[in-house]
Amino acid sequence: MVRSNSATILLAVALATAGVNSSVAAKSPKPRLTPHQARQLAALVAHHDDIDLSDTHIEMNSMDVSTDFAPGFFSFIVIRESITPGPDETLRRYAINRHTGDVWEMTLCTHYDFPELERMQHAFAGRTGINTYELSFQEKQLGCTDRKSKPTL
Repeated sequence: MVRSNSATILLAVALATAGVNSSVAAKSPKPRLTPHQARQLAALVAHHDDIDLSDTHIEMNSMDVSTDFAPGFFSFIVIRESITPGPDETLRRYAINRHTGDVWEMTLCTHYDFPELERMQHAFAGRTGINTYELSFQEKQLGCTDRKSKPTL
């Protein structure tokens, strides 16, 4: 009789645990941005930085060739092509977090935060606000030690 009660208890615990695990697994993972959405975020921030992407001498290209340039981020470089012999000018290097849609300028270690960007991040990634712990983690991932915020408009 003790054995059957023990077996019943163990079975109940196992089923309860399995139920908890399946409910955790059933939760949807954090949304992931598509490359197209990341490009839209980068273009919005470039516009915010007064960069005219319709200018035929300015290009925005992905820096993610066969792997992520910055792991966990979509990366884009914005360049102005030289109209004379010489090197092109790098205007910005943007990193967009694949889960949150947070946008960083990698060279300047600048995090962007302005209303139109927040609306787009919410639409694409379901983001509802800035998590300072997450930003600190992203900052370290990008090798930034002194985060600057881009002034809002």
